[in-house]
Amino acid sequence: MPSDIPQALNILSLARSSDKASSIPNTSLEVLSLSKKQTLTLEKTTWLLVLEGELIIDLPFGDFRVLKVGDSLQLQEGLQVKMEPLEETVLLRQSI
Repeated sequence: MPSDIPQALNILSLARSSDKASSIPNTSLEVLSLSKKQTLTLEKTTWLLVLEGELIIDLPFGDFRVLKVGDSLQLQEGLQVKMEPLEETVLLRQSI
């Protein structure tokens, strides 16, 4: 097999391989598996895409979003958000 052919990458397995975000090689994307509630303060504008599961994102001022598979959301720099998975959830994210 020629060495210039890229190898397949199972993104869901990569996300589950660590309790922290994992970088996708040669991209600016990360994958993250969530199984418990987390609070984040965003240092950069962040784009999220749900690959698996379902997630409630609590935003400031009493606002919230429920994201399901295929849903995406852009969150602005400086926001503090609480993310609560309703089941194990895998996110694709990019900070810009």
